[in-house]
Amino acid sequence: MRRIREADPLALPAAAAGPSLAQQRLVQATLKALSRAASEFERERLVVPGLGSFRPRPELPDQPPNQPVAPRRLIFVPEASLRSMRAERHLWEQALKAVMRPLIHPEHRFVVVFSAKSACSSVVIWFLHTLGLAAEARAHNEWPHLYRIDKLYQRPDYLDARDRFGPDDVTVLRIVRDPVERAASSFRHALGTGYAREAIGRVLGVDTDIQGLSFERYIDFLETEDLDSCDPHHRRQKHPLEAVRRPDVVINTSRQNLFESLQAFERKLGMPSTDFAQMHWIHELQASRMPRSVPAQGDPYRMVLTRQRAQAGPWPLGLITPEARGRLERLYREDIQLYGPSESA
Repeated sequence: MRRIREADPLALPAAAAGPSLAQQRLVQATLKALSRAASEFERERLVVPGLGSFRPRPELPDQPPNQPVAPRRLIFVPEASLRSMRAERHLWEQALKAVMRPLIHPEHRFVVVFSAKSACSSVVIWFLHTLGLAAEARAHNEWPHLYRIDKLYQRPDYLDARDRFGPDDVTVLRIVRDPVERAASSFRHALGTGYAREAIGRVLGVDTDIQGLSFERYIDFLETEDLDSCDPHHRRQKHPLEAVRRPDVVINTSRQNLFESLQAFERKLGMPSTDFAQMHWIHELQASRMPRSVPAQGDPYRMVLTRQRAQAGPWPLGLITPEARGRLERLYREDIQLYGPSESA
């Protein structure tokens, strides 16, 4: 009665007079009817027009298996909150369909948000392994992202989990890399694969396949880019999902051992521990990508490097000079604020 009076003072008489017997019975009958309807409702939510919505409480991720079925636990969300929830759900759904679409685990109810050039191939292989799909994915193609794009995102269990899980239903794992270190990696990748050849040519007037490129000039190019919408390999790491749901666990691959951190995450969720020593696909893929690195003769920041050196080496050490670091920290300031300060030179 008190809550009803607080919500609408005109709904019941003043406290001194007290509600009439008929009003008490009306309120009690209404609450009983709502409670019974909500407990028997088979859909995700029971909406009461003009009041709000009854919905199930999220299940705890560490709930013991084979536990007896408990009575359905419900929470009531007022109408004003429903509007906010609908807006949040819309943002969540859009984030799950972003360019770098997160990975969703249907069984263990977690989401992995990764970034290009942040150990993403190793993370995808690990994720496929947790689903029992690693062998199938490798048979599809040695590059794990091709299976992710061609097959994983079309799987019925993935689509069902994407549509069914909301931001409160999952654990969010975020994989990132130091932005400055990541930019140096994206420079070698851009030069070695040519993915940014046309864009760099338009901006700098340089054909990287013919003339090569220095790290200094690559940063010149980055300074002209919209780093929130450009190629994912040098886009800022902040993901749209993080505007809706803060990550529960963040692994920075520049400061933490990726494999040990993933095993700790598995323990947190009660998952089987992955034996990364036996994950040959990851190790073979990484071995094929790492050119021999040597101390540079001269100024590595301004040294013109070729596609061949990016692919096979030798690759110069020391690209991240104080000048390069300062420029990159200005470009990726938001990532540094989100995921921690840049490493010292």
